[in-house]
Amino acid sequence: MDMVYHLYSMAKKHGPVILKAQLPRANPLIPSLVPVYRGAEYQEREVYDLFGVRFDGHPDLRRILMWDGFEGHPMRKDYVPENQDVMERA
Repeated sequence: MDMVYHLYSMAKKHGPVILKAQLPRANPLIPSLVPVYRGAEYQEREVYDLFGVRFDGHPDLRRILMWDGFEGHPMRKDYVPENQDVMERA
């Protein structure tokens, strides 16, 4: 898995500065940017919830879009929805 950050400076009208990091699919872990950029808190929670990337040092890393009992991370390519072989009736 890859994490890609696009950083801009509004004050200096500079950017983007692009940072890329490769993460292992089995245990994706990367340091949190929240101590440096407070605005990254919501985006990191969203990435954690949908892709399963854990951010070391995040102050409040919990699900934000899916419910607490939801199993898995729905935006990952290896996610298999439950009951995928059952056809729904209209």
